[in-house]
Amino acid sequence: MSNTLQQQMTDYLVDRLGLLPEEIGPQARFKEDMGLDSLDMVELVSLLESHLGAAVADTALEHLTTLQDVVTYLEEHGSTTTSEAAA
Repeated sequence: MSNTLQQQMTDYLVDRLGLLPEEIGPQARFKEDMGLDSLDMVELVSLLESHLGAAVADTALEHLTTLQDVVTYLEEHGSTTTSEAAA
């Protein structure tokens, strides 16, 4: 799952931010290295939830700082819905 998810997220970031794929590594930080702001992060979570069928708790967002963080989180919490995770 992680390679497919990682590729889908990379494709999204390339399309959304105009970055080169080689600029988006597993440890690249969303804000500091890729220049995402809070709205970009909300859109990224929306992508995960709507297009990839993943669930991300609102409280987890502040801890998801790299692509690898997101992949790891989804592997650990993939079956949890946002409302269950927030409860």
